[in-house]
Amino acid sequence: MIDLLCANSGRVTTLKRVTYLVLDDVDRMFDMGFEPQVMKMVDNVRPSRQTVLFSATFPRQMDVLARKILTKPLKITVGGRSVMSKDVTQYVELMNDDEMFI
Repeated sequence: MIDLLCANSGRVTTLKRVTYLVLDDVDRMFDMGFEPQVMKMVDNVRPSRQTVLFSATFPRQMDVLARKILTKPLKITVGGRSVMSKDVTQYVELMNDDEMFI
């Protein structure tokens, strides 16, 4: 039995036994044109699932998606809509292509 499965949208779409569905950065997937694949994946998970949706930004289109796929959603907002929080410190490290996956 599989305890945890991580996959790109469109790669795994037969998910009838999945209990927990975690969607991270769905707004980016939609921006890249993957909305049909995301929705197909959601439609193939059993209705009694627990769904968790994460996004650094939460544009208005995400409200529509949340209403469609979440049951009794709880929204936690840090900062404003589509704005980075001043309380979050970000670190950036520039790397060459050959160093990225070490």
